[in-house]
Amino acid sequence: MSWIDLTLTIDNTCMTCGTAWHAAPSIARLGRLEEVGRNTSVITLGSHSATHLDAPLHFYNGTYGVDEIPLEKLCGSIRVTDLSHIPPGGCVCPGDLEGIAVAPKMLFKFGWYRNWKTPRYYQDYPYFELETLRYLTDNGLEMLAIDTPSPDTASAIGKKEDSLGHKLLLGKQVVIVEYLNNTEQLEDGGNYEIVALPLKLKGSDGSPCRVIARRLSHEL
Repeated sequence: MSWIDLTLTIDNTCMTCGTAWHAAPSIARLGRLEEVGRNTSVITLGSHSATHLDAPLHFYNGTYGVDEIPLEKLCGSIRVTDLSHIPPGGCVCPGDLEGIAVAPKMLFKFGWYRNWKTPRYYQDYPYFELETLRYLTDNGLEMLAIDTPSPDTASAIGKKEDSLGHKLLLGKQVVIVEYLNNTEQLEDGGNYEIVALPLKLKGSDGSPCRVIARRLSHEL
C-alpha cells in the first residue's frame, strides 16, 4: 500500500497560535552555491511547530522529552475514527465514541487541516471533553493523533491554567500528535500503520515530526 503524508509543510509563513512561547519558524539561506560552492541554510523552529508531537516534559518537569519516547509508541498500528460531524467549537463527548473499540493508537479526523493558514485555524476547532480523554486512557490509549491544533478547547489558548486535556494525557504518558494534514485520505474505521518520528532533540518537550501512514490489510 502507498504511504500517505500526513505532515504540514514548514515554511516562512508557517502559523503559530500567537503566544510568546511559541517561536515562528524561519528558513534562511546561509551558504550559497555561487559563493562557497554549496547551499546551506539556517533553520529556526519551535518545539511545537506545524505537525509535531508532545512529550510529557511539555507540562511536567522531572519527566522525559521526545528523545526518550520508546519507538514502539511512535510507530505501529493505528485506528482511524471520523469525527467530522462534530461542529466547529464542538466537544467530543464519550457518547460520540459509543461502539468504537479503543486501540492503543487512535487517529481522530475532523477535516480541520483545511483551515491551515487561515484565521479560523486557531478559532473554534473541535476539542475533547476531559471525560472522553479519561475514557480513552482508561482503555489503554498510548497515542492520540489529531488534525486540529490541540485536544483542548481554543478558548483556553494563552492562559496559564489551560490545557487540562494535555495534562491528563501526558500525565499518563500518552503521545500527542497534532496538526495532521491530508486526513481525508484515511478511511473511517480503517486500520493503518503510522510512523511519527520527532527529531532526536535531547530533553525537548516536543518536536516537529514527519508523519506518514499506510493502510494495513489486516484488522487490529
